[in-house]
Amino acid sequence: MAFNIGSRIDSVMARIRQAQEQARAEMAAAAQSVKEPLPDAPDAKPLNAAEGRYLDSFQEERAKKMGMPELAAPPPAGTAPATAVPVNEATEAQKDKGWKAPQTTVAQTSKKGCAEATLTYLEQSSSDDEVPLSQQEAREKVRNKADTLATSETAGVKDRVEVNLDDGATPDEMGAVLGSMGIKVTDGSAEVDTDALSGALKNGQMALALVDSNALLNTTLAPGEQPKEGGELHWLTIDGVNPGKTDSTDDDLYRVRDSVNGAYWVKASDLKKSVAEAQEQHGSGGVMTVQKDGTAKTTEQREALARENLEHTGPLGKGNGGASRRLSVGESS
Repeated sequence: MAFNIGSRIDSVMARIRQAQEQARAEMAAAAQSVKEPLPDAPDAKPLNAAEGRYLDSFQEERAKKMGMPELAAPPPAGTAPATAVPVNEATEAQKDKGWKAPQTTVAQTSKKGCAEATLTYLEQSSSDDEVPLSQQEAREKVRNKADTLATSETAGVKDRVEVNLDDGATPDEMGAVLGSMGIKVTDGSAEVDTDALSGALKNGQMALALVDSNALLNTTLAPGEQPKEGGELHWLTIDGVNPGKTDSTDDDLYRVRDSVNGAYWVKASDLKKSVAEAQEQHGSGGVMTVQKDGTAKTTEQREALARENLEHTGPLGKGNGGASRRLSVGESS
């Protein structure tokens, strides 16, 4: 009898070990098929390898440490929505204005590529093509338009700004390329006017911010971990707003598209600090709001829009926004 019981136990244990080995093999296979996060987010952690969803590096530890709102993947169908995710009150208005914002943030592909990545995201968002542009297609279009502005004798902006995205972009360069994309700069400021910014977003516009990369990084770090020196100028897209608990827009949250760490929400006060530090450290920085210009269809009309945009980019200064990836939110210097 004892022999039979021992044999049964051995048999059960063998089946358990076999099941465990099979489960490990399936998890390993699933992990191999997981889509990688942004290449500039080295701390990204798999949330669920089988589903291929990732937490951004700033979401878990930094959000808890600093009391920042967390981002989470959409819940499965039929489940309650995640209450920690702020509601973007700009989404519907942006759709009405013709934006087709993709869910995936464009990652920079070079050390100084934040400006190109920002323009690529806006090219995807503003495209009127029936089939959405891939990131590569949008990036090539941005490059072609920048090259045309740099070489065309009739563009009307060459005598005012030299467009070269290889080393980043000044506010004037951004304004010129945006015009060639059919995007109008509606306003530009050297500081963050939350009333104007929140109002523009709720009215269907988007925004670009030129910030100091280390100042932005410091908003996610404990005081003892913050680098003391200034960072570099860094371009961000702002595509969302969530009102605070008071009537003041100074309590609002803004969703940014960062070519290093993807999409996340920042406090109005933190955005203000990042822009103010950019002005103090580099003599440049600020926010420009933008909208699709459905009337600028021809080459001539877009050249005229590029010239018009330059009237609004001056307040942001002449600094070159092209922050090193090591000096942006994802990593300390």
